[in-house]
Amino acid sequence: MNSLNTVNDTKTESKREQEKAKTRHKLLKSALQLYSLEGSCGMSMNKIAKGANIAQPSFYNHFGSLDTLQQVLSEQLKDNYLSPMRMAWVDMLKDYPTLSKEAFNQRCQECLTLIFEIAFQNIALFQRLIEDSLRFDSKIERQGLGSLIIEIREEWTKIFMQGLQSAKCAFEESDVHLCVDIAAAQVHELILGCHQQRYSRQQAIEILCKNFDGLFNSFFTKDRHRVNG
Repeated sequence: MNSLNTVNDTKTESKREQEKAKTRHKLLKSALQLYSLEGSCGMSMNKIAKGANIAQPSFYNHFGSLDTLQQVLSEQLKDNYLSPMRMAWVDMLKDYPTLSKEAFNQRCQECLTLIFEIAFQNIALFQRLIEDSLRFDSKIERQGLGSLIIEIREEWTKIFMQGLQSAKCAFEESDVHLCVDIAAAQVHELILGCHQQRYSRQQAIEILCKNFDGLFNSFFTKDRHRVNG
């Protein structure tokens, strides 16, 4: 009898946890949709709870505050933007001195295609993130999703430095920050240009490959050997 009660209790607990996880997911989805429409200024617990079809007091059963929810969402988005290509960029920089021009272009295009595909999965969200990033900088207090682009740039700086270190390339950290800022600005501008149909995605990626080749080359010695391709 005790064993049966234990099984029933376990099933009840498991179902409760599943329902809690489902509601938490609904809140995160509602917050993401709201942010895409209204940006950081339009975020509120009431609107998010309403979008998830739950009572506002229930919000606190899942997140201690609006800031906590935004931080969770920010980490998820950061992982979504960076994880698929993190090691690809590190390896490309590590191998850069020995890559032929053709091989570099192929690998760079593959990485940039991933970035464009992720951005276009929710272009409204991407545009909001870019707009909000212009209101913040690293010297002032950060506010949830509004500073996500800044945080992603910082992660890219770490990725680039890891790649350069793997290639045993000497560099100044300030030069890497400058390189990443330039690269990020170009990527963001060309993604938005593609969205506005000013040019094709392939044209944008080809231009970026040429620009990235120049940026990466600046970190290596002028007399480095490059395999003919």
